Amino acid sequence: MPDNASHLAHRLARDAEAVCRHYLSNGRREGRYWLVGDVNNTLGRSMFVRLKGSDSGKGAAGKWTEYVAPRVMLRSRDWALFCRRSTASTQHNVSAREVS
Repeated sequence: MPDNASHLAHRLARDAEAVCRHYLSNGRREGRYWLVGDVNNTLGRSMFVRLKGSDSGKGAAGKWTEYVAPRVMLRSRDWALFCRRSTASTQHNVSAREVS
């Protein structure tokens, strides 16, 4: 079975662009990469699939990376901190009302 899986992976990598065109049809080719929003085939440029490369290793064809911009991560962090602060503030206000 592992031989079959390995063989299938090599065949898919060899035809990475055709696989991307079929399963990630909302994306497009840019140079050596297929760009699409994510694995759910949404529009965007966050996921990169390498179309050409070696058979294995770091630069292999078929390898993919999903990129989240640092400012998106910072916005998520700031939102989480805001929610935590507002929850703490709300809890404090509720406690203060119960005492009165």
